[in-house]
Amino acid sequence: MKKKFFLLALLIPFFAFNTFAQKMGTITVKTHYINIIEGYDHECRTLVYVDGELVAESPVQLQSDPISIKVKVAKGKHDVRIMNQALYEGVWEDHTVANNYSVDAYYDGTINLKKKLSISLVFDIDTETVDTQVK
Repeated sequence: MKKKFFLLALLIPFFAFNTFAQKMGTITVKTHYINIIEGYDHECRTLVYVDGELVAESPVQLQSDPISIKVKVAKGKHDVRIMNQALYEGVWEDHTVANNYSVDAYYDGTINLKKKLSISLVFDIDTETVDTQVK
């Protein structure tokens, strides 16, 4: 009887963990700027919002350096917002045309996360466009 109880006590956490792990997926967010004008390689960061909640913030680095963030999120349908911010005169600003930047450096979309999903954003300063790939 004690052996059965002991085995059951070991198996319950195992199954609980596996059930939880199976309900989670990973979103990988990659952002990168190209054609940066000399003297305008701002310090930046990338913020990731899922269903309106901030779930990740990248380390601060120069725009010329690619950023990559992985976020664990429950599987299923989600609204995702990715916002790149620039540090200008000591203040974090959304990198948008409305804030006098040359490109809107963000993504808004609805995704269906099964296991893994990658969102890649390339902000082209020269053409003022965003190349978005969601796979």
